[in-house]
Amino acid sequence: MAKLKGFINETLIYGFGNVFSRIFAMFLIPLYAKYLGKIDYSNLVMLQAVFSALTFLTVLNAGVFFYYYEYDNLRYRKIVLTSWFYYQLVVSFSVLIILLFSSQLLYKLFIVDDTNADSLKLCLVLIGVQLFPYIFNNTNLNFFRIERKAKSAVTIVLLEACFTLVFVALVLVVFKLGIVEVIIAQIAARLLVSIIYANKAKTYIYIKNFSKALLKKIFIYAWPFILSSIFSLIVTNADKFVGAQVLPQKEDVALLALAMQLVLPISVLSNMIRMALGPYVMSIRKEENAENTYQQIFDLTIFATSIVLVGIITISPFLTLILTNHSFINVIYVIPLIAFANVFNLASNQFSISFNLCKKNIYILYGIIIAGVLGLLINFLFMGKYGFIVSGISQIFSYLAMAIFLFILGKKIANLKIKLSKSVVILAVLSLYILLIYFLIPYVVNGNYFIFVGLSILFGISLFVIYLKQHKLNLKYIVKSIVKRKEKK
Repeated sequence: MAKLKGFINETLIYGFGNVFSRIFAMFLIPLYAKYLGKIDYSNLVMLQAVFSALTFLTVLNAGVFFYYYEYDNLRYRKIVLTSWFYYQLVVSFSVLIILLFSSQLLYKLFIVDDTNADSLKLCLVLIGVQLFPYIFNNTNLNFFRIERKAKSAVTIVLLEACFTLVFVALVLVVFKLGIVEVIIAQIAARLLVSIIYANKAKTYIYIKNFSKALLKKIFIYAWPFILSSIFSLIVTNADKFVGAQVLPQKEDVALLALAMQLVLPISVLSNMIRMALGPYVMSIRKEENAENTYQQIFDLTIFATSIVLVGIITISPFLTLILTNHSFINVIYVIPLIAFANVFNLASNQFSISFNLCKKNIYILYGIIIAGVLGLLINFLFMGKYGFIVSGISQIFSYLAMAIFLFILGKKIANLKIKLSKSVVILAVLSLYILLIYFLIPYVVNGNYFIFVGLSILFGISLFVIYLKQHKLNLKYIVKSIVKRKEKK
């Protein structure tokens, strides 16, 4: 029980950090929208996507975690962390050199607008510079994670987010500067955190501790996870990379980034469930009613995500206008689709657990590859003709394909016992809701919200009632139980 309590506490701490770091990120949206405009905001989105892609070159976390705990020896553990740190350092130097000599090519591939060519080429080089404080903080962050110091790990994340918000606000609001200075502000934020934690890094990073042989072992262990991360990145960012090339109005890339921010609650919910589910399932797998528990968790997850989805869609027009302005209102055409896609992503995560239990993780990688390739194809073939709404459609098909693949294969080779009968009903009702929403969006764009909100409330209540009936739960009894507990307290 004590171990489980510790796990729950750590999960809540990481969840807290995730929520608040995303909130800081959301505060940046109105700054970018107002002071950069749609074109430079779109350029910034592309630069951040390129930076995210570059960070995956340094991802060896799974191998580092595995080998760190191989021996209970402090000297050995320092060798693990030092070897990983210098690997990241070499990769970052290599990336920076490549960016210096290929900024012209990358500029043509990824930049939305060419009116400020020299500045944007400089930005491409600057994101290479940003890798250095990133890897320093990333090493410290993962050191705290593997040492089970969740509060310290979350503090790094929150400090980065907070400093970034402050520095970017100074650059845009106070000094009225542009996109180059925004990137420099991001570098300064990460660098300040690196300085704060410099003494901590000195305790475990030392050049003499570097081991090429151990680093090779780490890399061999981690390569499937690296590929998984790369294809996950493709699934989430393919629309931006393709959109920068084929969208008739390339500044619509900013709408895609905004949509991903507005579906934040589902992302947070998904991350928290993913962090908690794996260890919990492992802990109860030998219990008599384990399969029934898995089923209940799955049904509850789909239901809870559906309710959150309806809430997101309902407030999305108002939140868009609060955070940006009316020129961004068309984002509500893609938000329902991206939110719906995340339901299938969450289902895929649940199906993946069965592969973890039987040590057949390679099939999860296959599922992610299928999703990544399908997403790229759909965006490439149709986005130029039909616009940014294809982004949401591609995500639905990508995550749905991955979910179907993992479900069918899980039944055959991974002893997956989850049944879909109850969740299919929830998803059918949700699909009908999203279909009807699209008939109302033109009215919402023109400022008519009444029917839109009313429909959302109606379907939210319907989903709630369906779930209660499916699980033979009495609403009156639930309310009475809650009241009695409060009275006792």
